[in-house]
Amino acid sequence: MVETNNSTYSKSSSMAFAVVTSLLEIVEKHLLQPNSSLVLYSREMVVSLSKKLRFVQAFLEEFGAKTDNWEANNKESLEAEILDVAAEAESKVESELGQVYVVANRGDSVVSACQKLHQTLQQVLKDFEDVEVKILMEKTNTNSLVIGSSTESSVQAYFTGSVGSITGKNTLEPENSVIVGFNKDIKKITYRLIRLPRVKRDVLTLVGLGGIGKTTLANMVYTNSLVAFHFPIRAWVVVSKEHNVKEMLVCLLGCIVPMTSEISNKDEEQLAEQLRKSLIGHRYLIVLDDVWSIAAWDAIQGCFPDNSNGSRILLTTRFTEVAVYTSEYLHAMKAQTQDDSWKLFSRKVFGLKQIVPQEYKSLGKRILDGCYGLPLAIVVMAGLLATLEGSIEIWRDAAKTLDGMDSAENRISRVLSLSYNYLPTHLKACLLYFGVFREDSDIPVKKLISLWVAEGFLKAKKKYKSMEKQAESYLHDLIDRSLVQANELSIDGKIKSCKVHDRLHEFCMREAKKENFLSVINGNHVQEDRRWMSFQSRSWPVTQTSYENHTFHKIRSILYSGNKDLYLSKCRLVNPHLKLLRVLDLSLVKYSHSMPIGIADLIHLRYLALNTIGSLYKFRLFKLQNLQTLAICSWIEGYPLQLPYGILDLPQLRHLHLERKSSQCLPSLVQGNLLTLYWLRVGSLDEKPNFRVVPNLKELGIYIEGEMTPSCLESLVHLRRLEKLKFDMGRVERFYLPSGFPPNLKKLTLRYTFLPWEEMSIIGQLPNLEVLKLKDFAFCGSKWEPTKWGFRGLKILLVERLDLKHWNANAEHFPVLELLVLKHCWDLKRVPVTFANIKTLKSIVLESCYSSLVTSANNIAGKVQRKENRILRVYDHGTKVGLSSILIHNSELLVLCLLIWWIDIIFIS
Repeated sequence: MVETNNSTYSKSSSMAFAVVTSLLEIVEKHLLQPNSSLVLYSREMVVSLSKKLRFVQAFLEEFGAKTDNWEANNKESLEAEILDVAAEAESKVESELGQVYVVANRGDSVVSACQKLHQTLQQVLKDFEDVEVKILMEKTNTNSLVIGSSTESSVQAYFTGSVGSITGKNTLEPENSVIVGFNKDIKKITYRLIRLPRVKRDVLTLVGLGGIGKTTLANMVYTNSLVAFHFPIRAWVVVSKEHNVKEMLVCLLGCIVPMTSEISNKDEEQLAEQLRKSLIGHRYLIVLDDVWSIAAWDAIQGCFPDNSNGSRILLTTRFTEVAVYTSEYLHAMKAQTQDDSWKLFSRKVFGLKQIVPQEYKSLGKRILDGCYGLPLAIVVMAGLLATLEGSIEIWRDAAKTLDGMDSAENRISRVLSLSYNYLPTHLKACLLYFGVFREDSDIPVKKLISLWVAEGFLKAKKKYKSMEKQAESYLHDLIDRSLVQANELSIDGKIKSCKVHDRLHEFCMREAKKENFLSVINGNHVQEDRRWMSFQSRSWPVTQTSYENHTFHKIRSILYSGNKDLYLSKCRLVNPHLKLLRVLDLSLVKYSHSMPIGIADLIHLRYLALNTIGSLYKFRLFKLQNLQTLAICSWIEGYPLQLPYGILDLPQLRHLHLERKSSQCLPSLVQGNLLTLYWLRVGSLDEKPNFRVVPNLKELGIYIEGEMTPSCLESLVHLRRLEKLKFDMGRVERFYLPSGFPPNLKKLTLRYTFLPWEEMSIIGQLPNLEVLKLKDFAFCGSKWEPTKWGFRGLKILLVERLDLKHWNANAEHFPVLELLVLKHCWDLKRVPVTFANIKTLKSIVLESCYSSLVTSANNIAGKVQRKENRILRVYDHGTKVGLSSILIHNSELLVLCLLIWWIDIIFIS
């Protein structure tokens, strides 16, 4: 419990809510749905239990907000009791369910096992009846006092969120849209990085408190167009507290050269030498973000040669001793000024045009005084207040909470606690779950969502068509509150990966440990009986010895996020205390004997990620009847895995991620739960996949190896919910487009399909197509003449490694195009000039193209600016220089010199 002034905040409600929600999902999914393995003697009893769990869930959600001191002790005691009852019930019900499944898999009678399950449910129902009585008594006491100071309707409005909002804003925005106060810093650092007289390799260090904006400033400099032009090679790596030299080297090389398995399989010495050779003779900028120790710098600085050409290293750290040791030039980060703090705060809370009421303005200034000018504290507080419906009482409480803080460290901690305490109850466990990942982890959104679903965090809501959509809304809510950062966006603007600030990561770990939900295993291998086990050591800690003297009946999740070079030849997961495991993420472990022993007996497993080699053909996968997500890949390129048949027959499977060459057949019966399938292999003249058996697929990747008939893919048209489709080709003489496409298809990717341009008209007629990616000779031929009235809804077009020379297209062919991406198009000399007439076109991105193509894109952008006063942005990520581009290159160099001269005048004066 954290006490602030006259208020007390309940934290145990988040974990109690999570466990009750999880138990409710088990009851409704396994006991209320038709199941041939279960013989229940009283369905009415299960229905009653479901209702009581929903009642408890609603209570925890309703009273998960701030409460006054007079009721705090009662609430804390009641919530702790609910957590204990729910956790015990969850373990007992799952254990008995597991026994039913084991007996059913053996083909024996399930009557005896079902009787035990029935008895357990009777006791669980009785326990929750007692809980229900206590809740009703608590609510009676609460209402009798609350209504005395406020009307019943206002209390109801507060909890249902129907209070009038003054914010007018709660949408995901690009981070740069709410960044202020760094203009002078950017100019100063940019000048230091690119000034010509200093040819020696320099190290510039940004030093300051965690949350003061070091990474934000470094990123703004790194992405600055002038900096990008001045340094032909740029690379960025996050170092973090527990630095890993090999991972740092791989990350830096990945910014410079195309990443291959050959590179990732090299040792540290080989990687260091390759990085050094890649930088020799080039002017480069390296960013080392979040350096915690001198040792981390010493371990890698030898890879950065002094080419005497003005190469630079930009380093960020919160430690003065590291800054002094690494650099002659320190840039001490300063807190935001009052004016900049208010701009940052008010823009996020009220939007750009909102008039701020005077009472909110005065409280806002007081809150900002408590934020100490730290951008992290400011945006988190703004994110909190922007989502709380403008309650003046909450603003007053926030101001009181931040009064009198004696240090910046305490202020950030208090701000994070305040924001967490005011989170809706259903979001709290989702936020704390970020503590299971390593600090500064770049977390794929699809993986995170699948994990949340597997953990049972999601409260069922009818308005969401799937649990994944609901989880996505949870994530966007956390991003809106500035608690989670959108780290990488896909080409269509969707969030591809996310992360949390290291200060927030510390908070999540601390709170999850305090709730006895998280155990982080580092080098000491000391294990505790917790629900989430995060292994971050550099060796595998799950051994028979480590099991001794421990009872792990609470463990639901094991996630390994330690050394990426952990090789395992043997791994046993047969301990009986792991029988309730739901999540097993071994994607960073390089396993060499197909499947760890005992996985097939983890019948409650919902999420399994494995990186392995060897045959899995004899693996008894059918026993994993609860599996929702399966991701299996080989850690040796070109070493396809042999998988057992029948994977897609698993009844609960929602997402399957395999390698392209891993053979897999469609299920024998209709599988309505399956949403994602990568990859389905088609490789026989006689094979015609029947896609009617997977009617709810939303994403599908098809890998074709072997001959195919023209009608091979004709049943694709029956996938009415499919939104994303990919085709990739192996050894095939001819690829045939399907005669009919799924009607709601939004994204289409083709690779190595070698189609003639005449067949593009078929794709152009797809009514809902928004994103088209043509990669690696998807189409062949030097001339593309699109037909009229096609691509009526296409917003994004990517063309990569095609032999296209002449593209005769105009605005009528792509009437609503917003983004054009051209990569490695070495035969294409210009972008069609008539693209200037596409009113919706916002950006053209060019990567490794000849300068004539870049020039034509810039000419189009200039024409749009002159005629329509509209901005069309052109991004050039690495021009491929040819003889014809030397004059253009020299003119660009002249522009650069003039810009540097202008900066010199400003700073020298």
